[in-house]
Amino acid sequence: QMPGTDGIEFLRAVRESYPNLPFFLFTGHGSEEVATEAIDAGVTSYLKKGNGTDVYERLVNRIRNAVSHQRSERRAEVAQNRLLELYEQTAGFFIVDGEWTITYWNQQMARRTGRTPDEVLGQSFLDAFPDARGTDLYKNYREAMELREPVTFETHYEPQDYWITVRVFPVEEGLFVHSREITAEKERERELQRRNHILESFANTVSHDLRNPLSVATANLELYRETGDVSRLDAVETALQRIDELTEDLLTVAQTGGQTAECDDISLADVAGRAWDSIETRAASLETEDHIISGDEGQVRALFENLFRNAVGHGGEDVTVRVGPLGDGFFVEDTGKGIPAEHREQVFEHGFSTGYGGSGVGLTIVSRIAQVHGWDVTLSDSREGGARFEFHDMDADR
Repeated sequence: QMPGTDGIEFLRAVRESYPNLPFFLFTGHGSEEVATEAIDAGVTSYLKKGNGTDVYERLVNRIRNAVSHQRSERRAEVAQNRLLELYEQTAGFFIVDGEWTITYWNQQMARRTGRTPDEVLGQSFLDAFPDARGTDLYKNYREAMELREPVTFETHYEPQDYWITVRVFPVEEGLFVHSREITAEKERERELQRRNHILESFANTVSHDLRNPLSVATANLELYRETGDVSRLDAVETALQRIDELTEDLLTVAQTGGQTAECDDISLADVAGRAWDSIETRAASLETEDHIISGDEGQVRALFENLFRNAVGHGGEDVTVRVGPLGDGFFVEDTGKGIPAEHREQVFEHGFSTGYGGSGVGLTIVSRIAQVHGWDVTLSDSREGGARFEFHDMDADR
């Protein structure tokens, strides 16, 4: 009875703009033909009017149920879309069929590999990624495909230098492959291992190197108390100085245990001169050629202090130490006895010493400071046969 249209026409008009909107046809002039036509047009519910009031209760119940169902579906769709959006950002997912043709490739895979879906869809996996041939990644994919069993593994994909954890599920169409990049987690794990190694080195030094001078100090202090021999206090003082030196070295190792250094332009001659003035140099001499380098002044000074202490300790009281520039760095060399070739691979290891009472961590400190500055350090002979340390910027073209 509506002017200009009827219920079926109105339903079709609504469905053109709102295909999922609940729509109820409640009519007093219906028939099986009208009901069939309404169902074909996508009606939510068809209900014929009657004489009693029960039909209105049925109408109310149907409306409530339909709207509740519609809202539940909408909430589920929103939740699913949010999960898919989150999944797209955090996990890679692709599908290959039984012929190894890529049939799905999500955006996370595109970001990780630099290959868009348009570039890889429809291609054979190995045609799209020939570098994967022979890798553990592809071997595991093949195992899942051939045995039709799920595979979970963690691997480093060398062609693009990243770590991933992967779950592969055989399905009727081929393989579903889920992966998550864990490169950052692996880097944190390596950093934790490195720091644990430093702590272990500290523990070894404390338990061994510090114990010896502490025992000497304790024994001589006891003898002084028993005998009153004042000369015993000289040995106590020497032992305490030794403990102080070891403690300073350990603190320096701890302070240079980070990944990077905050760098400023600093004068090579100035920082070397301040380092020279802060150690016991006896009759040794320092020659410097000025040059501007980029580094953390405090750490570079500690580097020079340890190199100078090493040169004076090994080279003798009248050794000459020279500091000068290189094209992509600088050098420190001396006129002393040098370091035997068979020891050059070990001198940077924690605790290694070739004598003169060194702590065994001085050159470890040098190595760590060089590392956090991005410098490559090499050891060779000076022209007089002494030790020559060269520091080169690893990012510079040589």
